Amino acid sequence: MWSSNSNNHWITKGKIFLFSLLLLGTIGTFLVFVLFRSNEQYYELRGFALGTSVRIVVASKKINPKTIAEAILEDMKRITYKFSTTDNRSVIKKINDHPEEWIEVDEETYSLLKAAYAFAELTEGAFDPTVGGLLSLWGFVGNYENPRVPSTEEIEKELEHVGYNNILFDDENMRIKVKDGTKMDLGGIAKGYALDRARQIALSFDENATGFVEAGGDIRIIGPKFGKYPWVIGVKNPRGNDVIDYIYLKSGAVATSGDYERYFVENGIRYHHILDPSTGYPVKGVWSVTVIAEDATTADTLSTAGFVLAGRDWRRVILDFPRMGAHPMIVLEGGKVEKSNTFTLFEKE
Repeated sequence: MWSSNSNNHWITKGKIFLFSLLLLGTIGTFLVFVLFRSNEQYYELRGFALGTSVRIVVASKKINPKTIAEAILEDMKRITYKFSTTDNRSVIKKINDHPEEWIEVDEETYSLLKAAYAFAELTEGAFDPTVGGLLSLWGFVGNYENPRVPSTEEIEKELEHVGYNNILFDDENMRIKVKDGTKMDLGGIAKGYALDRARQIALSFDENATGFVEAGGDIRIIGPKFGKYPWVIGVKNPRGNDVIDYIYLKSGAVATSGDYERYFVENGIRYHHILDPSTGYPVKGVWSVTVIAEDATTADTLSTAGFVLAGRDWRRVILDFPRMGAHPMIVLEGGKVEKSNTFTLFEKE
């Protein structure tokens, strides 16, 4: 599916011989490589999963890192179809297609849906896994071929089926049910989960493996560069190709939600895919939200929730998110940047 000659290669050792910004499409972050002298070699594999470009960079002294990278990419593809809203193999599609019916699921699915529900509660619905119907109404599903501005009546009708309390859990039998008309979409959490799984897979092969995995600009660190240096990550200007900030990570994750990722313009107005679950319309007043956290699931989910909340009151995001273990940077409409004091701690090497 992917040419081995063009999509993967070795990043070799050297003495600070490369300093470059690598931009993958319209992603929210860049990886900046500063390569130091080392006996390790990094293997790089590129592919496509979760509806976006994927990049795996990994090194191991115990096992061929190519084996690790291929296992990671295969698992990310598995997660793609398993939690899709359109793939016939998807458990989410099965639940959506059978409302008011208990569906028995495996432990992975149950745990991820429980996590999604917990994040919805934590953010008071700013992150909501039941916006699938709204996203479909706007045309932000599948290949996004026919986006449109729905009527007020259509949105109001669909909002009747939005609300994380419309997901019901049967803990004893590990079953899930959604209320009639409710459509789940795990787009705001599945990518982060896949990145955390990627790190787990790498460490299952070699507990001392290092590197990172990137999917559409969201990044999960496997381990420090060459075992001791931070990975330097540039945060993209949401209205340009330049970098507006740098962060240094030896561990953890960073995720960005932006209005430039999926959008269309009608009558001179930009309509993007990050919808406020309380109104059914794209969030206004925000260009991007970047969140640093200990794991990618948290960073991914709270970057989405942070975007929604910043459209209402960005100060709440700056003040409240660090208490959740999330460190935000917000680019408001017009380009003004706001960040938590805790975010600035990652701007130093």
